Amino acid sequence: MIVRNKFSGDQFVELKDTTLEGAKIVLDNAKKAFRKMRDLPSFERYEALFKVSNELEKRREELAKIISIEAGKPIKYSRGEARRASITMLFSAEESKRIYGETIPMDVESRGKNRFAYYNRVPIGPVFSITPFNDPLNLVAHKVGPALAAGNSIINKPASLTPYSGYILNEIVNNSGLPENAMQTVIGPGGGEVSNFFLASDEIKKVTFTGGVEAADRLIKRGGIKKYSMELGSNSPVIVWKDADLDQASDAIVDAAMESQGQNCIHSQRILIHEDVFRQLSSMLVERVAKLKVGDPLDDSTDVGPMIAEGEAVRVEKEVNNAVSNGAKVLIGGKRDGKFYLPTLITDVKHNLGLWHNEIFGPVSILQPIHNFEEAISMANDVPYGLQAGIYTHNLDLAIKATQELDFGAVLINDTSDFRVDVMPFGGMKLSGLGREGIRFAIEEMTEIKLAIFKK
Repeated sequence: MIVRNKFSGDQFVELKDTTLEGAKIVLDNAKKAFRKMRDLPSFERYEALFKVSNELEKRREELAKIISIEAGKPIKYSRGEARRASITMLFSAEESKRIYGETIPMDVESRGKNRFAYYNRVPIGPVFSITPFNDPLNLVAHKVGPALAAGNSIINKPASLTPYSGYILNEIVNNSGLPENAMQTVIGPGGGEVSNFFLASDEIKKVTFTGGVEAADRLIKRGGIKKYSMELGSNSPVIVWKDADLDQASDAIVDAAMESQGQNCIHSQRILIHEDVFRQLSSMLVERVAKLKVGDPLDDSTDVGPMIAEGEAVRVEKEVNNAVSNGAKVLIGGKRDGKFYLPTLITDVKHNLGLWHNEIFGPVSILQPIHNFEEAISMANDVPYGLQAGIYTHNLDLAIKATQELDFGAVLINDTSDFRVDVMPFGGMKLSGLGREGIRFAIEEMTEIKLAIFKK
C-alpha cells in the first residue's frame, strides 16, 4: 500500500498489505500473546506502557510531521495530537494498576448466609480494532493503550489512507518489553477479506471501531455476537445565548469548526445563536474565518489543510451547493479548490436537508438564529446523533436545563462541542455509538467480570 502526502500527492511511504494467509498468522500470534499478557503482572504492564509514553514524547515532532503528511492536518494540530497520544499511553499505564473489583454482601437474604463473594475484572481476549484517518495516532492509542493495560492482545487495522502513524506506534510497543505480538497491525483496504476474517473469527472477543454508522452496521452483521464498542460520529450543536461572552465564543467556535478541516467527530457543525446577538456574532465569526490561512500542512502558519481526499471535498461541495440551491446563504467560503474546501459559514439552511441533518465532516458550519431556549434545545436534538454539545451562557438555570434536556453524551458549558480530555468517558447517544472510550471506561469495555463465591 502506497501512503501519499495529502498536500502534494507524492508518495510518502509504502507498506506491505496483509494477505489472508498473513491474517491467519496474525490471529494465531494474538492468541499466543494473549495467554502471556493475561498472566503479566500489572506493574510490568505499567512499566512497558510508561516506556511507550516516553518514547512517543521523545519523538513528538517526528510523529507530528508524519501525521501532517499522511492526514493533511496542519502541523500545529498534529503536534497536539502527538502530545495527546503520549498522554493517552501514560493514562493507560496508570490505569493498568487500578483495575479493581469489590466484595458482594451475600447475606442480604437468608440464602446467602455463610457465603462470601467478590468479583474482579479479567482481560477479555484478543481485541480487533479499526481506527479512522482523522486522528491516525491518538485514536489508535485510545484502542491500544486500554487493551494492553487490561492484559489483552490487540490487532489494529488503521485507515487505509493513514496507516503509517499506527504502524510506528506498533513498532514502539514492540520495543517496550511487552510479550511478542501483544500489538499487531494489519494493512489494507477497509471492508476487505482481511477485516472480514477477523470480524468473523470466534477467537476475536472484542471489536472496537471508530467510523461511520453505515460501516458499523455492516461490521456488526459480519462479526455476529461478540462485544463491540462503536464511536460513530456526530452533528454537534453549540448554543450561544444572548448573555454569552461573544469574544470568547467566537474564537472557540472558529477553532472548533475548522480544526483539521472539520474532519472531526465533535466538530461544531450547527451554531444556534440567540436572535438578539445573531447579527453581531455572525459578523465576528466571518471576520475570524477570513483570517484563516489555507495551505501546506507543514507550514507553521497554516490553519486549514487539504481534505483527506478530493472525493471528500467534492462531497462537501455538493452538500453546500444543494443547500444554496434550496435558499441557503453562504456568508464566507463555499468554494472548492481540488482537495481543499475553503472554510465556510452558511445560514438559512432548511432543516430537511442533509447539511443540517447529517454529519458534514468538513470545514462547514451552519449559523442559525433562535428565539427562545425551548427552540434551541429542540433544534439541537433534531438530528440522529448525540455525541457532544456546547452552550455559552452565564445563566446557571439554563445551563442546568441544557445538561438535562440535550440528548448528547456530553454537554459542555461555556465551551464548544470540540473538547476532550483523554480520561473522560467519551461517547454518545443515538447513532453516535455504543459504549464509552476514555482509558478507565475503555478498560471496563475490554474486560469481563468474574465472580467468586465461597461457602463456609
